[in-house]
Amino acid sequence: MIELFRTSIQEVFSQNFGLETKPCTDFPKKEGYMANIPFSDGKRNFVAEVWIERPALEKLANILLFDENPDSETMEDLTAEIANFIVGHAKMVASDRNLPYRMETPEFGGVRRLESSDGTLLYSVDERCVAIRLKERHG
Repeated sequence: MIELFRTSIQEVFSQNFGLETKPCTDFPKKEGYMANIPFSDGKRNFVAEVWIERPALEKLANILLFDENPDSETMEDLTAEIANFIVGHAKMVASDRNLPYRMETPEFGGVRRLESSDGTLLYSVDERCVAIRLKERHG
């Protein structure tokens, strides 16, 4: 499952936004914007948490919305939309591989620090951190 998201985040940033992703080895110490999006592989249920450092999100606002100074509401909406891009693209990759996959609507999860956790994919985009973490949902 994690491989779908590794492929997705790299392709979304390069193909949709024209930005290169590089591996990031250190967990960021600053706050960032988080969105959560539930999905399923047909057997298990997960939540994808997408975390984006503010300067990276501002860069995306400029690329997608031509907005160099987005307000907080725009930043929140954009965070959920970026999560939708990544998780939605993972759905396309799963479909290409004939894997079952169902996703739900993303929700803004707040502005906070990224907690250090195994299984978190960390990328540097324009010298700023972007992360995705998958958590299995029980029940």
